[in-house]
Amino acid sequence: MERDAVVIEVGLNEAVMRAQASHVAYTPAECAADAMSCAGAGAALVHWHARDPKTGMQRLSDTALYAEALDGMSAADVLAYPTYPVDVDTLDERLGHCFDLVGSHGLELVPVDLGSVSTVVWDGATRSFPFPAIEPGVVANPLAFTLAALERTRDLGVSPTFGVFDLGGTRTLALLIEAGLVREPVMLKVFLSESWAVGPFPTTAALDFHLSQLPDGLDLEWLAVPYSIGDPVLIETLCRHAIERGGGVRVGIGDNPAADPDATNAVWVERAVGWAEAAGRPIATAADVRRRLSLR
Repeated sequence: MERDAVVIEVGLNEAVMRAQASHVAYTPAECAADAMSCAGAGAALVHWHARDPKTGMQRLSDTALYAEALDGMSAADVLAYPTYPVDVDTLDERLGHCFDLVGSHGLELVPVDLGSVSTVVWDGATRSFPFPAIEPGVVANPLAFTLAALERTRDLGVSPTFGVFDLGGTRTLALLIEAGLVREPVMLKVFLSESWAVGPFPTTAALDFHLSQLPDGLDLEWLAVPYSIGDPVLIETLCRHAIERGGGVRVGIGDNPAADPDATNAVWVERAVGWAEAAGRPIATAADVRRRLSLR
């Protein structure tokens, strides 16, 4: 792909309920149709959570639900990858469904998040902590898990897509690279959150500081991920800054339902395409990203 092309990813549904955003997808068929629309609008990647088709509750390790959605997404020119549960301990409990999908349904990317982070949630409207007893209190990503995940992805011949939420995660990635444990090119997502009190406040300076932790000359594709932010202006500011700096962006109602509850994911992708065009940068396709990351 053109090295200047903007990679657009979609946070399809996360844990968002229809009371928060009417267009959020639950069923595998809905997720596949939404991914198709997003691909048509310009998205190269889609990240989604398996949801109970009736209740919408999360089923984060449900291989069958992921497989059905992934099969449906195969008709779209989009790279799709799932999430994993955080309330289990072993590598196979957390990522086993992803490893199964690699062999059985051609999954090409596996999510590997770096650094353990707290689950403190802040409500800016009421200036309060609405979930003081939220469990688990920490999303644990210990080094042993990370090393095991990297070894398994190497064995399977797939690429990890790294997520960092705090500066320690970005620093850890830099050290893993220095240790020769991460192959280039690297795919990185930098999360900048408002209501989830993890990492620095979501500002352009925070994004710049994350990037400053990475080694010079790194063969890197990175995306800014405004996350759990209710202000659409702030989301646009962060995304435009990322694009101006040469990065990509992740948008979607799964990540930021309160920013525009009536919008579809395709509408968010169209906005991101407009920001990229305003910066004079082309849009990457899924095929471009496959070539860039040497995916099979």
